Amino acid sequence: MGILVPLYLAGLTALSLPLILHLVRRTPRGRQEFSSLMFLSPTPPRLTRRSRLDQILLLLLRLAALALVTLAFCRPFLREAASLSFADLTGKRLAILIDTSASMKRGDVWQQAIKVAEKQLDDLNPQDDVALFAFSDRLRTIIDFQKEGAAPISDKPQVVRNRLKDLQPEWGSTDLGTALVAVASELDTASDIRQSPLEPQIVVISDFQSGSRIEALQSFEWPERVPVVTLAVAPTNTTNAHAQVLPAEEVNELADVRVRVVNSADSRGDQFTVEWAEPKSSGVPTDVYVPPGQTRIIRLPRGTDNLQADRVLLRGDDHDFDNTFFVVPPRKLAATLLYAGRDAAEDPEGLQLYLRLAVANDPLRQIEVRPLDVTKPLTAPGDVEPKIVVVSQPVTEQLRTALTKFVEQGGLLLLVPDGDEAATSVFSFFDDVEYARSVAETAGAGESRSEKFLLLGEIDFTHPLFTPFAGPRYSDFTKIHFWKHLIVTLKLPTTTRVVARFDNGDPALLERSIDKGRVLALTSGWQPADSQLALSSKFVPLVGALLDLACGGTEVSESVSVGQPVTLQSSGQPEPFVVQTPDGREVRLAAEVSTFSETDQPGIYRAKLGSTETRFTVNLSAAESLTAPLDLEQLEQRGVYMGTEQTRAQRIDRVRQQRDTELESRQKVWRWLIVVALGLLVLETWWAGRAERKITL
Repeated sequence: MGILVPLYLAGLTALSLPLILHLVRRTPRGRQEFSSLMFLSPTPPRLTRRSRLDQILLLLLRLAALALVTLAFCRPFLREAASLSFADLTGKRLAILIDTSASMKRGDVWQQAIKVAEKQLDDLNPQDDVALFAFSDRLRTIIDFQKEGAAPISDKPQVVRNRLKDLQPEWGSTDLGTALVAVASELDTASDIRQSPLEPQIVVISDFQSGSRIEALQSFEWPERVPVVTLAVAPTNTTNAHAQVLPAEEVNELADVRVRVVNSADSRGDQFTVEWAEPKSSGVPTDVYVPPGQTRIIRLPRGTDNLQADRVLLRGDDHDFDNTFFVVPPRKLAATLLYAGRDAAEDPEGLQLYLRLAVANDPLRQIEVRPLDVTKPLTAPGDVEPKIVVVSQPVTEQLRTALTKFVEQGGLLLLVPDGDEAATSVFSFFDDVEYARSVAETAGAGESRSEKFLLLGEIDFTHPLFTPFAGPRYSDFTKIHFWKHLIVTLKLPTTTRVVARFDNGDPALLERSIDKGRVLALTSGWQPADSQLALSSKFVPLVGALLDLACGGTEVSESVSVGQPVTLQSSGQPEPFVVQTPDGREVRLAAEVSTFSETDQPGIYRAKLGSTETRFTVNLSAAESLTAPLDLEQLEQRGVYMGTEQTRAQRIDRVRQQRDTELESRQKVWRWLIVVALGLLVLETWWAGRAERKITL
């Protein structure tokens, strides 16, 4: 015998009502005649020790009717003799989806996740099938479901448990949506193809941080028969912040760096420090106050003391997995510059003095300026091969041949003619440029320099020389006056590029490529007699850009997030790239492959191609540092069918409840109880009327 709804048994307390009524309401026997009752007050019957039950049969009929109605509401049934066991449960196909993203490195979160997964394995039955998946920015299948027709593996939970011990959190970001879509599609498809009676279910074990990506669920129709159970793990201490270096506003390695500091919404602290650091040392910390859930941008001084620092460290929070942001330190350049001119090195009216001053005291560029002897080769035995040659004097045929060979091999030649004779010879490097006339004084008769001058009116800021000035803050050249310039014209068709023009349309800077190198020509000098260029604030960065153009720059780097591919700049050499990862491992790419995709950890990578080395940085995704809990209702809003976690005992109770409901529905004992109760009520009504007549008589 069983009862489906035991709660209604509380209704049996109503059986006390007829008993109380029988004891309280006593009908006096006999009748006494009075002339008038208007002077008497009514007295209700009272229960006294002398009260005795009468009409026992009537009382029993009423009690029996109430008891039968109560039992009918309890929906009793006759239970079968067989008992349920774990083997009677319907098998399930369980997919354990465990988060291995970087945020799982916080505190003891990963240890909690392993314990939760092992608990799921302990609740499995022999007829259950289980698979293990790990996800971060991509999904990995650790243990797949059983193959169709394969023999059951009784020790599969132990195999999964062993593989769990080998797993560790990675550095990837959390793409929860893509992982759920992939596993749900596999479970739904497998159930259709195999027609298996196993019930599919997904168990997700994660910290569910708010930076998780769930956009993939937006366009996916979730299968209704695949429920998802979310098991969240969380650290005890929740204060977490991260620092991110923002793109530079100007091309200046010594300028202050802008650093964005973001504090998580569930943090309990708001005081942090940011500093430059090297692998074995750190710099002076800078304090920053960031309330929980907010962002602050500060300027972190670089200076000459931190030139070799390759990371920015944040201190003051509880978790350090995202406290390091890597940057490529500027690379020091050592090069030789040859100058061929008729002015002395100390002549304040010449070109050479200002050129030497512009390249001096540069902590990133060690430039040696040497005079060019036109009677000797450009490079003597044992000398460092020059990267750039500046010529202001007339060029002999022998020197022209040597300079042409220098440019063809990849050198940079800058022509700044200092007079009529020099202009005639230096423009011989430009076949399509015609020298119109001698040096022109722009001031007319009766006009002073302050009244008549030229400005740079058209500049190509996409050229490497002017890229540092491309921003609106630095692109103003209107304060630089030019009093003298060479008037040249271009023949059509032309291969010469005009990089800058004066405001009257005359060319100011010309460029021509010859084989691997290039030739630049200025039609006006930077000495005070010709212009204000050498005395302006634009001259030093302009010379620095010229050196970068000739020497390859202090560093050409790229910064990506973990998991993103990097396209390496190929020089057309047949040798393959060899990439050295931050942990010292070397990856050799296939021939003619210039894309590196194994960016699986943050740090500085070195890509070598022959004797050329390019460095690039890989950093943790900023979204992974948003460690405040995700609102799981967002999953339901995107159609995910959310289930509940059930142990084996709870599953047996559910199956037993289903079986009891089926038995009760088939037997319907409650109908007979209602019929008997109605019969008792009819009998009780007849007996009560009969008893009333006896009392009246």
